[in-house]
Amino acid sequence: MTPPDLSVYRLVFRLGDALIRSGASSATTTKALLAVCTRAGLKHPSVSVTLGQLMVSDQPDDGSPPRTRFHEIEPGALDIRWRTRAEEITEHYLLGDVGLEEALEEIEDQVNQKPSHQWWKLVVGYGVLGTGFGLILGGQPLTAIGGALTSMVISFIFRILGHLGAPGIFGYAAGGFVAVLAATALNTAFSLDQVAVCIVAAIAARLAGIASYGAVQDAITGWYISATGRMMEVATSTAGLVAGVAAGIGAVRLLWGPSVQLIETVEADTTHWTASILGAMFVAAGFTLASGGWAVRLLALTGLGGATELVYLFLLEVGTTPFLSITVSTAITGAACVLISRPINLSSNAIMMVSLMPLFPGMLIYQGLLGSLFGLEDSGATLLEALITAFCLSVGGVLGQYLFSEGLWLARRRQFHHTHPGESFSKVMPEEYNSRDIMLPVFSKPFNGSEARPAGRTPKGRPTADA
Repeated sequence: MTPPDLSVYRLVFRLGDALIRSGASSATTTKALLAVCTRAGLKHPSVSVTLGQLMVSDQPDDGSPPRTRFHEIEPGALDIRWRTRAEEITEHYLLGDVGLEEALEEIEDQVNQKPSHQWWKLVVGYGVLGTGFGLILGGQPLTAIGGALTSMVISFIFRILGHLGAPGIFGYAAGGFVAVLAATALNTAFSLDQVAVCIVAAIAARLAGIASYGAVQDAITGWYISATGRMMEVATSTAGLVAGVAAGIGAVRLLWGPSVQLIETVEADTTHWTASILGAMFVAAGFTLASGGWAVRLLALTGLGGATELVYLFLLEVGTTPFLSITVSTAITGAACVLISRPINLSSNAIMMVSLMPLFPGMLIYQGLLGSLFGLEDSGATLLEALITAFCLSVGGVLGQYLFSEGLWLARRRQFHHTHPGESFSKVMPEEYNSRDIMLPVFSKPFNGSEARPAGRTPKGRPTADA
């Protein structure tokens, strides 16, 4: 393999790593990487996203065998700056504003820079997030503060174990164990009786996982292996947290006695709108900050999180069922995510992860699994409610994205046919003229090499790769 081809593969792997680790769907990632391969001149490129692995291949000559390289991708948290920069470099390269070596140098410089997940941003962000969930669950001000402190302690635990190289499931288990001890100690110190609220407020965000929405979108578009891998990531982290919480409950009962109410039904408070909306804004702001978002993005995502909660509460007030309220409110939010993705320069999937976080049924998952471990009644019904809620939440958001993005794709098709009469347009075709749509979600599976490239010139007057 020649040095230029190696550079292409390095660029593709860096960009794919940034997109997949921060929750981009397999369809969107495949389309972007196919476009990069085609722009670089690789012939018959193929891109495949599987369980934690990215595979890229090409065939230099018709008579030669294909060349294939693999890249392992570790699970990661949403990094807004890293993902935004990767999308910018992709778009600039596809438009011809930068060359291959310059694009590779920019992406390598970004990798070597200090990550957005600085410890103080993570700690403060998850502290704000814990406060928000405490308010959503109807906790007292001191309970919300306790949720914030507990969440910050968990962040330190994750950081320490991460540096030690411990497997993720053990980090989540340690976080759940420490959450129970910290919440119990704080409630004892302040003479509160909301230990369960404090625990759920601290770990609810950890139960969500950035892989959930990407998994649903992958399943809808037919990427079943990738969807299974993302769901396994969610299941593993949730199982680790619940196991740690269960161990923590056993330790507390030995140290404090059985009188502490560690297991009780915790529900979101939908009667006090001010506290709920403020809590949702805190959750969105905390997750944005923990993900490296700042300035305009922080303000936009905080407002969108509060607006989503407001629409949800309004639908409940007019008599809509909770499941339908979640579906409709998240569908509206999904459409809004596509609308504002370009102005704030962040993909709609990343926006949706943040804005829908306040509605994610982390407390129901926690209660259902924990109740099953301790043999509590109705735990199965609670877990089923959590699964239905998560389904409505994810599908509603994806539905809003789909409807709005399809409208935008239709407008782009008409614009393209007006500008390039006689040429064909496909939103999954890896062409330079589609690079301006790199942030739009894709709901059609971009089959490798099946699209016919039309002859002609790009909108900027440059020949296509095959010309």
